[in-house]
Amino acid sequence: MAAAQGTLPDAPAAGDRRTGNRVLASTLIGAHGFEHLISNSIPLLTTVMAVDLGLGALQVGAIVAVRSAAAGITSVTGGFLSDLLHHRIAWVLSISALLTAVGLLLIAISPSYGVILMALALASSGAALWHPPALGLLAQRFPTRRGLFLSMHRSTGSVGDVVGPMIAGILLLGALRWEAADGLAVGWELGIEPVSWRWILAFGAPIMFVATFVIYGLLRHAGNAPPVNVDLGQRLRTMWQGTYVAFRGTGLWAIFAVAAVRGMADGSMLFLVPLYLTQALGINTFQASAHLALMVGPAMVTAPLLGALSDRVGRKPLIVFLMAFATVLTIAIPLGGQQYSVWITVCVALYGLQHFTVINLTSAAAADVAARYRLESSFLGLMWGNNVLFGAVAAVFIFGPIEWLGWQYGFFIAGGIYAVGFLASLAIPGRSRDPEPAAASS
Repeated sequence: MAAAQGTLPDAPAAGDRRTGNRVLASTLIGAHGFEHLISNSIPLLTTVMAVDLGLGALQVGAIVAVRSAAAGITSVTGGFLSDLLHHRIAWVLSISALLTAVGLLLIAISPSYGVILMALALASSGAALWHPPALGLLAQRFPTRRGLFLSMHRSTGSVGDVVGPMIAGILLLGALRWEAADGLAVGWELGIEPVSWRWILAFGAPIMFVATFVIYGLLRHAGNAPPVNVDLGQRLRTMWQGTYVAFRGTGLWAIFAVAAVRGMADGSMLFLVPLYLTQALGINTFQASAHLALMVGPAMVTAPLLGALSDRVGRKPLIVFLMAFATVLTIAIPLGGQQYSVWITVCVALYGLQHFTVINLTSAAAADVAARYRLESSFLGLMWGNNVLFGAVAAVFIFGPIEWLGWQYGFFIAGGIYAVGFLASLAIPGRSRDPEPAAASS
């Protein structure tokens, strides 16, 4: 009953080898931060990579598109795999960390742009494989506090999103230096030579290699009991039928539409802001990393609060408000002028209050439906896959015109995409009153 109530018992009951809720939650939520510490430094490192390799805006857009497409395909397949092999879910989570490690190492030693794209696809697949089983486990173990725990998982990712790029920005510059628009510079040198983007990525690989074994050791009993005399074909047909039925009359189409449109702009914005600041406004990598941190850092606080609030008042009103908020702020960022101003920093910080909060809420809304069919990982894999696959398409729409029109137009295109998402959010149904089964006890 404790799991159904969403509490955190210290350990499983006597004779029960299942990983306790406390260990499971802390491992999944904590490991997510380490994964983001490394992989989400890539948007900032791309600003230096583009200069080093002579890449144009469209080639940067291809990096975003390949990264998103690989993540999307992996999320969808990983979700079904996690539900199908739930008793082996520790293996799925460990393989996620291993693929990320191998991908980062290959990017660091890649001799050409083409090889970098392939290595990025591998690293992104590893990172994306994490979300379906991790979110599915949290959604299943804590049904009455689902919004809170999914948001906490996202928030530790945001910790990595903040710390990783900041460290990378400092190492790339070899200093902490902020240059104001009037030429005034404040900060200090570190007394070290600037570190190559290749070495920064190479440092991350062994961290993820070690995480592979730690994750398996802690979560090896996290899944459900092994199935007995299961017809694999029948199980796949049952999962597919449950998915088909779940999309009929539940409002899932609207939820997935919002997630897709939101994902179209979210992923590109992480690359667009630092590139706009360095390429169009000429600020240094430390300042760009600080703005990237502002894009994700504030959500460490707001995301759990919004998740907990959604458990009480419903998902829809918060999603509608946040989509409108993102639309206005995105369009406002380039209105600060042709050089850096405090206006840009303020807009980016306000944007950071809600960055990635909508995907938390749409994930929780999808899990509300999925729980009735015991397909949490499948639905959340579809959600994240749907999210980032559309992001691959948007990368071309956003970065393509930049090649000829200028960096500021990327924000206007992204703002238009958010506006479409706002309209789609109006079709999301209100709070469901249908009951769902209690969390599994074994």
